[in-house]
Amino acid sequence: MRRAACLLAALAAFATDAARAETHRLDDALTHTVPPNVQMQWRPLQAGADGSGAVEAWVQVNVRLDTRAFVQRSGRVYLALERDQASPVEAVWSSQGRLQAGRVVSGERTLVFAGVIPGATLDDQLNMRLRAQADWPSTQRRLNFHFEFDAD
Repeated sequence: MRRAACLLAALAAFATDAARAETHRLDDALTHTVPPNVQMQWRPLQAGADGSGAVEAWVQVNVRLDTRAFVQRSGRVYLALERDQASPVEAVWSSQGRLQAGRVVSGERTLVFAGVIPGATLDDQLNMRLRAQADWPSTQRRLNFHFEFDAD
């Protein structure tokens, strides 16, 4: 009976750890880009390139994340870029404040903050370069970025 109780306690601890490691999507409704829409520009061809063109654009992202539910909790914040039907997009950025500089490709997420959430919002300004192959399906393409929090 004692062995069963120990096993039950171990399973309960495992379930608690698994629940704690859950990913939470952060409210980024106050995050916006400047300009709100960007025009991709052709990149200059590089010597030795295969001739297949690529396009890029620069945008400033004013990040404001609602972190009220996680104040004083330790964890990690990730920037995710959802995959769509077109070719992958690469985003590379530098930051001005609390978030880390980094790189993400469509369908992935990357760490932008690790530590204790300091307050009700997490704010920063990212200077982001977007780069993709020139096979855009139309003249417009909406990129779906979002932020996620994993508690320690």
